[in-house]
Amino acid sequence: MNIALLGFGVVGKGVYDIITSDFPSWKIKYVLEKDPVKMKEIKSIATQSFEDIMKDKEIDLVIELIGGKTIAYQMIKIALKHKKHVVTANKAVMSEYYQELTELAKENKVSLLYEASVGGAIVVLNPLFKMAEYNKLNQIEGIINGSTNFVLSSIFLKNKSLVEALQEAQELGYIETGSTDDMDGFDLLRKINILSMISYHTYINESDIERVPLSSITNEFITYVKDNDLAMKYIASSSKKDNQISIHLEPVIIAKDDFYNQIHFEENVISIFGTYHKKQSFIGQGAGRYPTASAVINDLLLIESKEERRHQFKEYVRVINDDVYRFLVQIGTDFTIVDNHTFKEVKEMNDMVCFARISGDVL
Repeated sequence: MNIALLGFGVVGKGVYDIITSDFPSWKIKYVLEKDPVKMKEIKSIATQSFEDIMKDKEIDLVIELIGGKTIAYQMIKIALKHKKHVVTANKAVMSEYYQELTELAKENKVSLLYEASVGGAIVVLNPLFKMAEYNKLNQIEGIINGSTNFVLSSIFLKNKSLVEALQEAQELGYIETGSTDDMDGFDLLRKINILSMISYHTYINESDIERVPLSSITNEFITYVKDNDLAMKYIASSSKKDNQISIHLEPVIIAKDDFYNQIHFEENVISIFGTYHKKQSFIGQGAGRYPTASAVINDLLLIESKEERRHQFKEYVRVINDDVYRFLVQIGTDFTIVDNHTFKEVKEMNDMVCFARISGDVL
C-alpha cells in the first residue's frame, strides 16, 4: 500500500514512526509538510505540492493530519474524487461536512475513515458502526476531550488554579497554544456530533447542539464547588427518543464518588446505550502522539482488509433540545440553584456569569 502523509506534526510524526518501524509492506511515498525543519532524516519524498501527489497513480491512500477546516477539507475532497482512500483525524471537517464527504467516498468507491477524530487511542467508531446496524442506540455520554479533562484534573486533584492548569496543559502539548477549541467546547461538540450521527442514522447540524464553554467557568465558581466537597467534569451527552434528539455539552457538577470522577487527566470514557446491549463503555487515552496515531493505524488495517461498512442514513430526526435540567448558576458573586429549565433558558438569564449542570441531587 502506497501512502501520502499530509502533515508532519505531533500525530503525523507518530504515524510515520509506527508505519516505518512496524509495517514494512506499507510505504509512505510522500510527506507533505511546509516546515523543512520537520523533514530532516525522513526517507519519504518531502513535498509541498498536493497536486504532485494527486498525479501519482501509485498512491493508494492519503492520510490527512494537517488539521483545520479549509485546506484539509479541500484536500480530502480532491483525494476522494481521485479515487484514493482517505484516513483523517480531522473532527472539524468530518463533523461539518460529514454527509458530503461520506457520500463522495461512496460515489467513488473508496474508503473514508476517521477513527482518530474521536477519543484518541480509543477505538470506538468501528464497533459503533457495527452496533448501529443491529442495535437501537438511544444514548451517548462521556468525557471525550483529554485536554479539558487534564485541566479539570489538575484543578481538583493538584489544587492548581485555572491559569496554572491551562499553562501545564499547553506545555505538555494537550492544548495548542493560541487555540480555544478545547476550552470553548468546539472539539467536544464535533466529537459528540460524529458519534450521534453514526448512532442515530441521521445527519446533524453543529448549530443544533447546545454548547456551554468550559472557559465560561470562573475561579469563584470552582472554589464554590470545591468548598462543597464536590467535583466537576466537562461532559457531552446525546439521547434519542422517538423522533427527537437532545445533544449538549457542559460542565457538570458531580459527587466525589461518581464514576466520572475516576477518569482523570488525558483519559477519556465514552458510554453507548442501546435497546439490546444496554450499556457499553470505552476507556482510554484521549490525547497524545502515539495514542492518536494508533487509531490512524487501525483505519489503515481496516482498509487493507477491505472490510465494508454497511451503514444507512435512513431516519429523519428533529433536534430540539427541550430537555429540562438542574443547574448551579452564578449571578454576580451569588450562587443559586435553578430547577426545570432548558440550557437555552438558562443561557438567556440576565446578569448571569456562568452555570453548570448538576448531576443528581449533589446540591
